[in-house]
Amino acid sequence: MTVSMLVAWVNTFAGVHEEFSDGYEFVPSVASTKVQELPMSFYKDGKVVFFRGDSAYIAKIGDSFELVNVEVCLELCGLGIEGTFAYDQKRRTIYFAKTDELGNSDLYEAQYLEGGYSIPKKMSIEGLNKVRKPIRGSSTVSAGWTYRYNRISGFFNPSIAKNGDRVYFSADFPKDSYGGRDIWYVDRNKGEKSAKWAMPVNASDSVVKLNSNAREDFAYVFGDSIMYLASNRPGGMGGLDLYISRLQQDTTTVEDTVKKTSKTEVREIWGVPTLMDSVFNTSANDYNLIGSDKIVLLMSNRQGGVGSDDIYRPAPFVAEREKELLPDETIDEPKGFHWVLFFFDFNQATMKPEYEAQLDELVGAMKEFPGAVFEVSGHTDSRGPDDYNMKLSQRRADYIRNMLIQRGLTPDKLVSVGKGETEPVIPNATEEAEHEQNRRADIKIINE
Repeated sequence: MTVSMLVAWVNTFAGVHEEFSDGYEFVPSVASTKVQELPMSFYKDGKVVFFRGDSAYIAKIGDSFELVNVEVCLELCGLGIEGTFAYDQKRRTIYFAKTDELGNSDLYEAQYLEGGYSIPKKMSIEGLNKVRKPIRGSSTVSAGWTYRYNRISGFFNPSIAKNGDRVYFSADFPKDSYGGRDIWYVDRNKGEKSAKWAMPVNASDSVVKLNSNAREDFAYVFGDSIMYLASNRPGGMGGLDLYISRLQQDTTTVEDTVKKTSKTEVREIWGVPTLMDSVFNTSANDYNLIGSDKIVLLMSNRQGGVGSDDIYRPAPFVAEREKELLPDETIDEPKGFHWVLFFFDFNQATMKPEYEAQLDELVGAMKEFPGAVFEVSGHTDSRGPDDYNMKLSQRRADYIRNMLIQRGLTPDKLVSVGKGETEPVIPNATEEAEHEQNRRADIKIINE
């Protein structure tokens, strides 16, 4: 038998982050306090719930992408919810992780009845029905399929998908793992005699890998075709970073040369995650991105917050123009290795497709200097506020750095810096063709 594989996009569904990729920055929400805010989840009627300690708080989404009318959500207090939760509005059921007396973190469910939620019970998942108890003379715990170590592993941070028929979560199971904590899911069983939920499945394909040997966590699926997740894998900006993965379709044709028949099998797999740009990521921990057609929110302990971990929401970037570039200002030309790439449309931080061939040539040239450290500098034209241009140029530099990493260059050999409009190739540009040359990325060696 022979097997051929074709990977294609399932669709081109737009992500909820895209509206805020240009012209916005993320600022602390007024819901943030000096007390640490704990992870967020969407709840009834599109409201947002987050935690401070054991207390749950609920908020509406107001104008200007802000959380308003923050108040205690009594019905979610006292359930033992840890991290995010998955709310199935159709079934009025909530799924969440909590830790038992042995230190095992399991998935629980509770159904909303008149006046409040039922007593939480463990989700009925195939292969996980054995009673967990310490094994005499051993530090391990009998945990059925997972065979986990006490107080080390379990289920964390669930979210809902497929109209309530799938729950994604993170776990550090030793079986079928890619290392560290992975993204997993369970599907709802349709048979009445079986467990309510099928056996846990690692969300990563063995070839097109969603998970890595680092930590993957806080999966949030939008439209069943886009996943946002946090990871501390190499190549990020530092700490936990936000990534995006899109669902792909894997078509495999199996041919039987004896019977002279062929069979086509189609399955859906998650693509390799792409690092989101510096609008969303910093050198701190950035995680727990959730979004709808009304808002995008994330958690971060970046500098400039109210407390330690805060809720961040988008805000239009507005800055006063500080000064014009003087006609007699000159820029020293970099010495040695120096590549200039004209990549960007006006106000955009992603590469123009026609320059991919130049990027491949650049990678080949850079690999001829194995001991070099390269600076990737982003630049803008002179239009727009200086502060905004500085941030836009940093995002351009971060984008090119990430593209180079994806092509095999070592992350610690690449330094990205934004220089705004301060180093134009053509000072006092007036024509669009001149502005375009200033919207560029420069790559040079900085350890000569």
